[in-house]
Amino acid sequence: MTELVKVEQHGGVGELVLNRPQQRNSLIGPLVWELTEGLQILMADTDCHVIVIRGAEGYFCAGLDLKAFSADPVPEWKSEFQQDWMNFHRQVFACDKPIIGALEGFAIAGGSALAFSCDFLVVGETSFLHVAEVERGMMAPINIFWLSVRYSYQLALKMALLGERHYGAELVRLGVADRCVADAEVVTVARAMAARFCEFDTGNTQLLKRATRCAAVSPDPEKAFDLILATFS
Repeated sequence: MTELVKVEQHGGVGELVLNRPQQRNSLIGPLVWELTEGLQILMADTDCHVIVIRGAEGYFCAGLDLKAFSADPVPEWKSEFQQDWMNFHRQVFACDKPIIGALEGFAIAGGSALAFSCDFLVVGETSFLHVAEVERGMMAPINIFWLSVRYSYQLALKMALLGERHYGAELVRLGVADRCVADAEVVTVARAMAARFCEFDTGNTQLLKRATRCAAVSPDPEKAFDLILATFS
C-alpha cells in the first residue's frame, strides 16, 4: 500500500512528503492521519533538528480532495476530518522545531493553510498560493488562524477575502515567503536553509521559537514578557 505521507531524514533534517501526486497531493482523512503521525515522529526524534514539509513530484497541496469527499458511500473518515485537520495544526503550532515549507506548484485552500503553518517558506517563481474558500462559499478557519497569528490584519483580509492567486515573487514582497527561486531549485534551497539550522545550538533554537510564539499570541505585553522570561529560565 502506498504511503500517503513519507517521513524522510537527511542528517538532522526531517521531511514530511505528501505523497498523492496523481491527486496533486490533495487532502483526505488518512493522509492527515499519516501527516500527524509523521510530525509526531519527527518532533520526538532528538536527531531531527528542523522539519521540511513538501509535496511529491512538484506539487505542494491542492487542498481538499473534493471527489473523495463527495464519494458514495461516504468515506468513514469524512465526519472527523475537520477535527483531525485542526488537531494536526495544533501540533504544528506547538512544535518547537523550525518548520520550512517547500512550495512547488501550488498551495490551494487547505494547501495554503499548510503553507502558512510553516515558519519559513521557499517558493518557486511560478508557484502560487490561493486562499480559495471565499470563491467556494466555504469557511476557512485554519487559514484565518495562521493569517491572524503570522501577519497583519490588512494582509489577512487581502489573502482571505479577495480570493486571489499570489505568485512567487509577490509572496516574498508580501512577507509570506522567505525565498523565491527557480522552480527546479525549491526543494534544494529549502534543504539548504534547513541545514543552516543544524549548525546552531538545537536547544537554543527551540527556546527562541517557543519564546517568539509566546509573544505572538499574547494580547497582554506584560504577560508576554513574563512568558518569554519563563521560557528561558
